[in-house]
Amino acid sequence: MQITKAKLFIHDMKEMQEFYCNQLGFTLLEKTDDYFTIAVGESAMTFERVPSSINKQYHFALNIPSNLFQQAKIWAKERVGLLESEGQDEVYFEFLKAYSCYFYDPEGNILELIARQEVNQQHHHTAIFSIEHVLHIGEINLTTDEISTVAKQLNEYAIKPIENKELQPDALNFLGNYEDGANILLGPSKRLWYFSDKKAIISPICIEIDEVLQIIMDEKGQLTIVQKIS
Repeated sequence: MQITKAKLFIHDMKEMQEFYCNQLGFTLLEKTDDYFTIAVGESAMTFERVPSSINKQYHFALNIPSNLFQQAKIWAKERVGLLESEGQDEVYFEFLKAYSCYFYDPEGNILELIARQEVNQQHHHTAIFSIEHVLHIGEINLTTDEISTVAKQLNEYAIKPIENKELQPDALNFLGNYEDGANILLGPSKRLWYFSDKKAIISPICIEIDEVLQIIMDEKGQLTIVQKIS
């Protein structure tokens, strides 16, 4: 499973484009009055404007080369600063064999740089990290209070908890294959995000898997899955 595209919803087009394209340096692929799209390594991410009355909050992780984590931390600190938990600005996840660090964008979305030691390729030509080293989208959240129902829908398309773990209705579940280095994070609302004081809320989102499957959640938490017919 690969997360090939994602569409998130935002309130301030100008500020968000400035952050992602100028401050972080992502390549702008497309822009209209209502949305812009950036290249995220081999993936693409669209930010579409919605009225401020629509609540939303996202977390997504960017896969980076397994040997450039410390360089990526230096890069992030210079541009945005890093979030801390108990005095630490990084964490190692044993079950993913991955190092991660976190920071906010202007609308409070939580971005993560993740270096999966057994899955992400190494980069051998430089010791300096740049935005061009981002490989693809590694994680993205799907927040709902109907965990079992949504998990059943996803299971019909072979999107299951990692390593066949038991589904946890009150916790964050990692869906997808370990070896693919990409996960949908299925969790309930009001759950506190790691390295953050922000709580997850049900948010509209569109996630494309392997260029053929669209997972669409509306602002009320209703999920629709559409499979492209080739």
